[in-house]
Amino acid sequence: MSLINLIIPTSTARAGMSVLDVFRECVRADVPGIPFQDEDGNIIGKASIRHVLKETLIPDFMVKHAHLLGDEIQHLNIQESQLSEVLLLDIEPFVLPDITVVSSSTPIAKALATMEGLDTTYLFVIDEGVYKGVVSVMAIARTMLVDA
Repeated sequence: MSLINLIIPTSTARAGMSVLDVFRECVRADVPGIPFQDEDGNIIGKASIRHVLKETLIPDFMVKHAHLLGDEIQHLNIQESQLSEVLLLDIEPFVLPDITVVSSSTPIAKALATMEGLDTTYLFVIDEGVYKGVVSVMAIARTMLVDA
């Protein structure tokens, strides 16, 4: 199985985009994040759904102590108004500078090992400086099922 057949094409996030814009593109492409591109067209980071949600909707104490909290604690619930406010935010403060890149010729096993080692489920594919798209564990699983 070739990695080139697993690439999910996406657009990139750029300065001036909102969280809403990024989430729409991620949902459209069924990927958890997209690369962030500077004015010169260089990929300099990633915009991740998980990171935005963690930074805006989950207090730090909940992350550390979620296993201690009961399911009936209503005052910690997220309000719809909070969700709407998050979507209107600028994406730039949430851009993570660390990105992991593979090429379309990277073996599937290496891509999977890279994801596992970095505790991520997706990687960006860049060939000779040109962004091609995202490869994810879901894309790999989907292809395995089609071939079964």
